[in-house]
Amino acid sequence: MTMSSPTTATTRRRPRRGFSALTAVVATSALLLSSAGGGAQVSALETIEAGAEAEAENMAASPPIQLGRNRSQLRRLKNEKKKQKNRKNTKSDGEVDTDTAEQQLDPENLPRPLLDFSVIGFPKTGTSFMEHYLFNTEETHIDNQENCFTDADMDMAAHLITTRDYTLGQTTADGYRVQNAVKCPKDLMGPHSVANYARNFPDIKFVVSTRHPVWWFQSRYNYKLRQTYKHSDGETVWAPPTSELLGACAEGTPYHYGNTGPKGEVEDERQTSVCTDGAKFHHSLSRLGKTPMDTPEELALLGLHTMSIHPMPGAKIFLMEIGQFDAEDTVHANQLLADMEDFLELEHELPPLPEHSSKNLKEEIQELAINICDDEHAFVRAELVQTGREAYRWIKDYFLQSPDVTVSAEEHFLGLMEQWQYDPCLNATEWDDLATSRELQ
Repeated sequence: MTMSSPTTATTRRRPRRGFSALTAVVATSALLLSSAGGGAQVSALETIEAGAEAEAENMAASPPIQLGRNRSQLRRLKNEKKKQKNRKNTKSDGEVDTDTAEQQLDPENLPRPLLDFSVIGFPKTGTSFMEHYLFNTEETHIDNQENCFTDADMDMAAHLITTRDYTLGQTTADGYRVQNAVKCPKDLMGPHSVANYARNFPDIKFVVSTRHPVWWFQSRYNYKLRQTYKHSDGETVWAPPTSELLGACAEGTPYHYGNTGPKGEVEDERQTSVCTDGAKFHHSLSRLGKTPMDTPEELALLGLHTMSIHPMPGAKIFLMEIGQFDAEDTVHANQLLADMEDFLELEHELPPLPEHSSKNLKEEIQELAINICDDEHAFVRAELVQTGREAYRWIKDYFLQSPDVTVSAEEHFLGLMEQWQYDPCLNATEWDDLATSRELQ
């Protein structure tokens, strides 16, 4: 596991490779031809380029950067790096051999993938907050909406190019490449998305957020209540007893999204995507194949789930707990941002985290919203706390042992996750104000 301390951390940059705007434009055009059924016999991941430009000179690795309460040192070193990278490749367009426009290239020879990272999970754990935050930064391109890959055997690059206008070759005003990203909170929870990533972008970076299972369930329930009422123009009210939502989201399947019924039809997700099993984030994370899963102890924590596993040795994960988004805790908030900059290999400093605000329920359905701390939900809380215990142990003892998994300020992260083992509604003196502040969203 890659991690940092709240007071000191060592961060290193890897050398980058350069590519020309012309290469990117022609490559993107080829992908469009492929997805549109044009004459080029290539897939969206086997593009063509008009003449290979010489690869830009690799930068020397930066010296170790000490991160802590003050980010000024990181800023100074990045500014020095910017000056070093201002040397441009001056090769003219006239030197490009345009006859190579019909040649197929191995995807490994492309300057970089179309997609750099994905905010991939989970619902009601701050994914929309992170999406809106990254949408307003100059060095990342992320749609201000969800892009999910829930269909089987998707050509993800063709989808992004033809329906979302994703391209290669975008740069910031000072010449640094813009990283492409997407957000989908349910891609780890459905039957096809992980397989699509493993086939299309096996070396992608995942940004994953999590949350105490009890608070997650309350937020998820009230969100579905609000959304169902909204999308039915007030004609439909979804408010089942929480006791009916114990266990799996749909009968006969371990997945929480994209399930099909006995006749193959897609089931109504409003009825199937809220359940206590949806809080088993560790089950979904295990699908990335970053732990051995070869001992009875680990398999017991994973409940012998039957979701598909798609190992991606080149994929990296930045794991967060929603409590790390607290903008008032400036020490850990700054540390989180500095570590995310390093994980994503950004050249510009990320702006401060904004305060998180939640939407209010309409007056007509406020009385139907649940307060998970009410006695009627005690059995559901017990189930969710048991899930929290297993998730905490698996993440701490197995998932964080992988060198492909990064967390910010490990001690603080594990301190937040340790609370997953306990019912937050029982210790009133410590939790009462917190229960109120975490809203009935």
